[in-house]
Amino acid sequence: MKSLVNSIQYLVVLVLIYPIYYVWQTDKVTDFCELIDAGMTKQRMIQLGEQASIKMIGPDDISLEGGKWVATVEPGAFISSDICVIKGAGNKVATARLFETEAP
Repeated sequence: MKSLVNSIQYLVVLVLIYPIYYVWQTDKVTDFCELIDAGMTKQRMIQLGEQASIKMIGPDDISLEGGKWVATVEPGAFISSDICVIKGAGNKVATARLFETEAP
């Protein structure tokens, strides 16, 4: 019985904390995406990502020549929200846009 009560207490705490975590993580992605400007260097973008403690995937080359690249920034594994897609060429950022993800 005691373990059931403890489990329920943990569940209540998680239900209360998750919305705060959700808003915090999604705001980090939105704020980061707004910091990225066209013409910014790829290295500066990566530094800003490290400073913001965000989950960045990439930058990965998307062309055979290796000149064009893309990076994505997502809020987290359990959060379905907007993602920031950053595209660039060479050593420069071309665009950074927020895209809505579809709920499963």
